[in-house]
Amino acid sequence: MRKLISSLIPVILIASVLLDYKDSPVSCLFSNLIFKKELSTNNLRSGIDNYSEKKEELSLREKLRKEKKSLAGKEDDPFNSLKFRYDMLSSNKEIKNKSPDLQKLRSDAIKYAMENFEPANDNPLATSWSALGPGNIGGRIRSIVIHPSTTSHILIGAVAGGVWKTTNGGLNWYESETDLNPISISTMAYDPSLPTTVYAGTGEGWGNSDAVYGGGVYKSTDFGDTWSLLASTSGASASLFRNVMKIYVDASGNIYAATRDTRSKMGGPGLTVSGGLFLSTNGGTNWAKISSTTFTENYFTPTDVLPYSTSEILYAVNNNGITLGGIYRTTNGGTNWTLITSGLPTADYRRISFAQDPVSIDVVYAVFQSTDVTSMGDGGLKGIYKSTNRGVDWTALGTPPKIASTSSLSYLGTQGWYDNVIAVDPFSTTDLYVGGVDMMKSSNGGTNWFQLTYWHSFYGTPVVHADHHVIAFDPITSGVVYSGNDGGIYKSTNSGVTWTSLNNGLPITQFYSGAISRTGTAMYGGTQDNGHLKLNAPGSSDWTMVVGGDGGYSAVDQTDSSIAYEEYVFLAMEKTTNSGVSWAGCTSGLTDAGSSTASLFIAPFAINPDSSRVLIAGSNRVWVTDDRAGSWTAVSDALLGGVKISAVTISSVPHGLRAFYGTTDGKVFVCDSLNITLGTSNTWLDITPATSSGAWVRRIVPRPSDKNHILLCYAGYNTTPPLDAEHIYYSTTSGGTWTDISFSFANVPVHSAVFDGGDMSTFYVGSEIGVYRTTNTGTTWSLFSGAGMPAYVPVDELVMQKGTGYIMAFTHGRGAFLYTKPLPVQLVSFSGVAIGNSVTLSWVTSSEINNSGFEIQRLKTGEVNTDWVKVGFVVGSGNTNEIKNYSFEDNNLTPGNYTYRLKQIDYNGNYEFHGLNSSVNIGIPGKFVLNQNYPNPFNPETVISFEIPIESKINITVYDITGRLISKLVSGQIYQAGVYQVSFNAGNIPSGVYFYRLESEKFTETKRMVKIK
Repeated sequence: MRKLISSLIPVILIASVLLDYKDSPVSCLFSNLIFKKELSTNNLRSGIDNYSEKKEELSLREKLRKEKKSLAGKEDDPFNSLKFRYDMLSSNKEIKNKSPDLQKLRSDAIKYAMENFEPANDNPLATSWSALGPGNIGGRIRSIVIHPSTTSHILIGAVAGGVWKTTNGGLNWYESETDLNPISISTMAYDPSLPTTVYAGTGEGWGNSDAVYGGGVYKSTDFGDTWSLLASTSGASASLFRNVMKIYVDASGNIYAATRDTRSKMGGPGLTVSGGLFLSTNGGTNWAKISSTTFTENYFTPTDVLPYSTSEILYAVNNNGITLGGIYRTTNGGTNWTLITSGLPTADYRRISFAQDPVSIDVVYAVFQSTDVTSMGDGGLKGIYKSTNRGVDWTALGTPPKIASTSSLSYLGTQGWYDNVIAVDPFSTTDLYVGGVDMMKSSNGGTNWFQLTYWHSFYGTPVVHADHHVIAFDPITSGVVYSGNDGGIYKSTNSGVTWTSLNNGLPITQFYSGAISRTGTAMYGGTQDNGHLKLNAPGSSDWTMVVGGDGGYSAVDQTDSSIAYEEYVFLAMEKTTNSGVSWAGCTSGLTDAGSSTASLFIAPFAINPDSSRVLIAGSNRVWVTDDRAGSWTAVSDALLGGVKISAVTISSVPHGLRAFYGTTDGKVFVCDSLNITLGTSNTWLDITPATSSGAWVRRIVPRPSDKNHILLCYAGYNTTPPLDAEHIYYSTTSGGTWTDISFSFANVPVHSAVFDGGDMSTFYVGSEIGVYRTTNTGTTWSLFSGAGMPAYVPVDELVMQKGTGYIMAFTHGRGAFLYTKPLPVQLVSFSGVAIGNSVTLSWVTSSEINNSGFEIQRLKTGEVNTDWVKVGFVVGSGNTNEIKNYSFEDNNLTPGNYTYRLKQIDYNGNYEFHGLNSSVNIGIPGKFVLNQNYPNPFNPETVISFEIPIESKINITVYDITGRLISKLVSGQIYQAGVYQVSFNAGNIPSGVYFYRLESEKFTETKRMVKIK
């Protein structure tokens, strides 16, 4: 037995395992707490189901939390974070009160998509996705596996990003080849008897809101390069392995899997739930359930497992308030289990995590999460315990100090249900590490503790991202420690004294939103627990966190890209006017900002694409500003019954402003002529589709070129797919009538949509299972992700860049992606050169198909309320495979920066945009200049150009050789500083010598010109 366990010493990997979050705390307003984080989006209803039953308890927690003051930035709110995504995904009048199995619904939707939609690899248009990163930010990691002999080979499991591998110690990462459609990796372990064999469990069953759906256990035989799904964990057995909480492989290759179904403790007495503790002795071919019915019949959630052999096992089960959880022990392979109570708590705890001494294998450690509300311990630390006889008896260890910023919170914060890990250093077994919000360490076996990391920098401890889920040690080199947390993976080479991020090239960030400027020079995105990010530069995959905490919606001013807006949560908006260098609140008059009562956790706001001075936001009423968020005005009455606004949009139409909002009960409203000065007296018309499912409205998208055409996206799943449809609606009458175009679509929430820039019947949608495209107004759909980006990743935001027609997809777990649609015209180059007050544009094509020509459009940047204007047209070459050169001259420009684009139009009227990569500057002249006319000599017309350094009153006259006035070309006009030109037509005068004169208050000059026959 000792040999069996000690053979596990080469690597100690403690994977964090979380329990059901049934009575998670209700948060307070964000100005009152401490942590700058959130636990974001998808499935878990655990923590919501008993909300009504726990009102009194939750109210107490709320009161206690409001007594705590924020010392460092924005607060953490696990309950509202949890509630947001679950409510959104389950929002449907048919299923929202039925505890839907969202994981099964998503899996069914993926299966339907695979069987009915054209694969992306068969769609040549879908080969143009490219990753935008972030390649330097990271995302939530719950598992780390280090090769026992080649320690530079490391695997990490991202909860929404799949398996990633490095072969150089984390300098670079690459994604494993796998068909992991759910791409949710919660736990991994290698086989000590054959280290190239690794098992990965999927599904986050922890209770966090953005828990990502699972789908069985995967196996790799080449240390993570390729993976295959174990058939024994799919099909009829799928529900048994929906959420794999912990995978453990012993020295003989036996595999232990602690699992739970999403229905665990959700259904009530009499419901048979699946999950439990399973054992495979043949590499995952077959499994035997070794946990007794005691656990399943009482709606348990396993949190950890530690086997000494197939007979002797320690098993941690959460105490969920329905039955007594705790540490159970069997000595007969699971036939009988004994609840261990010696030295352990008997009440007020839930999640339990294990760690084993790798040298003295009889020594085991356990961390208990507290649920003691009155002592401010809910979600915090109940205690750390030690057993020296394989879990039979336990003693309490010393209590770590409170987090450095507060005297009331343990290192678990208030979320030990979410991040809770303990580990023992294999080279110094008196060195213990515990992780939660922050990491603590003991160097004397748990008697005394000190803070090892802090997620803010001003307490003198290393800056490591919050929420530690896994701690792993290099099995060969002493002092090398790894942490997997909500910010990715970090490494210490000196036992935790200092830490280095290893997130280079690890695009696993979970976006909520994204926005891009008109010219593509500024891109922002709001993320789960990694704040608001800004792309460093076009073409880069590195991003900068410009605002910390959680990031909600984003918007960029479409005329001045230095201006942008972001939301923390609950509509707490901020604005930058210096390209993200600094941010300030911009909610004057918006009294619902920061209110969890009035606003959704991730509350919607949007900018008017036609006039960047105008923004719209939604709480339980609509807010509008027309001065770039200088002040806000409520323009609708508050909704009743707890209904909130989940989608907003506003745009300019010929008769004024047209605004829409959608609600959490599936309603859609329009104000066709919004007048801000009318405030709440504006008239809103209910235009809800008659067949609305009652799910959250996720997006309302007017077509930029014809705002009467609208796409409407709904969240939620339906009970009888695909007959229910009700996810995508289309209107050509501004919502007067709707057509459900999702009958052939999958039964899956649709988060976002964009119209194609040219084809009126083509549009794209971002869903919970990828990007899809229709070319016939929704009659049929094709999978549009999968080549260049994961096929079935949740896509929370699609954004089309107006300057180019490019599409950005912001995913919840795999970062951002760019789609550059292959064009019928292959543009080799496009450049612009300023000469005086003119710009010469030059472009070259290598091939053209059905090319009618190029419309040249210009935008003067930095000005308010400007838009692209047509300045010319150049005829194309139709169909050709030869190189063609084109040019166009734009004249008489005033000083400023100009951006150009080509609108390439085919013979059918379809078009695409080609953008100029950089702007062209027409500078302000340094002095007065009268240039020689051109041509000279001339007949009959010539051009006279002149330069003015300051605003001036200008006269330009023409005289003959006798001094007789021939013409007044400019007579007392006021000109701003710039370069100008005027034409002189001498068709009615004889040939000869003439003089032209420029006069201003400060300058006079005369030049000679000659007209010839």
